[in-house]
Amino acid sequence: MRLPDADPTQSPELEAAYAEFRRTRGIVSNIMKSFAHAPEGLNAIVGLGGYCRYGTALSELQKEIVILLTGRGIAYAWHHHAPLGRKAGLNEAQMDAIQAGLVPPGLSEADTALAEYVLAYTALKGVPQEVFDRLLRHFNPRQLTDVNIIAGYYLMIAASMIGMEVQPDPTDTIRDAVSFHDAAHTPS
Repeated sequence: MRLPDADPTQSPELEAAYAEFRRTRGIVSNIMKSFAHAPEGLNAIVGLGGYCRYGTALSELQKEIVILLTGRGIAYAWHHHAPLGRKAGLNEAQMDAIQAGLVPPGLSEADTALAEYVLAYTALKGVPQEVFDRLLRHFNPRQLTDVNIIAGYYLMIAASMIGMEVQPDPTDTIRDAVSFHDAAHTPS
């Protein structure tokens, strides 16, 4: 990472932001640490990220399709979300297609429309009307808005990973985050 680590013991605001991230994710990832020099900004990012991961009207599979397609060229994003994508139901052929920037084969009509939309959205060249209309046939306005929020959030995260040269977290940290996610989102 291009900046030195911020010391949470020197900032009550940063300490609180890290505590909130640990509460909702089980870890403080390297990407979140890259925002630590601006604790209020980090809090905003944590809040929006929490909404993207746990508050939307999309299924786990749909969220992971959006996240993986948005972050497909970023090793850090892939390292974090490929296990979650597989857990949500994506097979290896679908994961390979996502990584190649293609619509994954074998998805439902709705999820195919979702993938087409996200690919157009993240290209930053506009979304063709027919792609938007296909998505709207399968998703209500709330869900469509959630797709935009998630893709926009992960575009910002991806750009920050590149600009700040954020390194992937160790495998055991990822395993801890996936285990935390599973425990927190498994009905009891």
